[in-house]
Amino acid sequence: MKAIAAILGAAALVGLTLAFGQAPARLTVEPDPSFAEDALSNHRHPDVDTDVFLYINHWRNSIPYEGHGGFIERDILTPGDPLHPTKKGAVLKYITGYKRAAVEPRCNTVPWKSAAEQLFIYVCGGSGKVEAGGRIAPLEDGSAVFVPAGVEFRFLNPTDKFLETIMVTEGIPGGFVPNAKISVGDYHDSVPSVGMHWAHIGRGFAWDAPPKFANPVGFAVVSIDKFDIAQPHVHGPGCEEVWCQLKGTSLLMFGNRLLHQEPGEAFLIPPNRKVPHSSINATDEPMLWLYMGNRHDQLSVK
Repeated sequence: MKAIAAILGAAALVGLTLAFGQAPARLTVEPDPSFAEDALSNHRHPDVDTDVFLYINHWRNSIPYEGHGGFIERDILTPGDPLHPTKKGAVLKYITGYKRAAVEPRCNTVPWKSAAEQLFIYVCGGSGKVEAGGRIAPLEDGSAVFVPAGVEFRFLNPTDKFLETIMVTEGIPGGFVPNAKISVGDYHDSVPSVGMHWAHIGRGFAWDAPPKFANPVGFAVVSIDKFDIAQPHVHGPGCEEVWCQLKGTSLLMFGNRLLHQEPGEAFLIPPNRKVPHSSINATDEPMLWLYMGNRHDQLSVK
């Protein structure tokens, strides 16, 4: 009996070793993500793991400045090297800016245009109007405006609350012919797409006229139902994907770290196929994100 007990004890120790592993080897290259029990990524490797904290930022971390005719702007993500960022949030390769832009209560912007820049502006709080080309369109939470290069516009806020927006800017290449008029849309009027990455409920924008971006980019508002989790997955070179929390405070699996994400905070998935991301709604409250997918990787496949 003692011999049997010794054998069983040794087997148990072997099982524990297999289950919990030994001290991780020192790596020189970041391991690929995996769900396998014996994968190299079953330990954290701080010396080589992607520093995910450089890829997520809140507008509160930036100082305010005036831009685009009178918006109060605060950067969230800025241009940089998405594989080797030198500072927090400097991760954009194709888009030129991702920011909070607000119009103060009872204030308007002045007419403004740029021959070299186009804007996507999503209203995430308050209400107001946009004026361009002799047209005035009402705006509310959930509205979006696309401003082509060369088109003059201004925003009007006749209310006692801030008109809050997320503004995304893009440059245009030589020879690009932009639209002649703004486009106005709203996600509330679109049919949802349910179940992508397990839990995403996505709604694109129903536009009055199709916007013409210089990049292969699209936008949607995405929700996750109460107490649900999105599929962890990665992205590779050429993919510039950004998620900005609009409502609720979620849990975010980002690489091998667990973070909170709150409204006004956005992250870009590192395009190195090393960092899984998964948003989690662990509450009974609604959650909303603004999704931006700039898919230069899909252009190269065609």
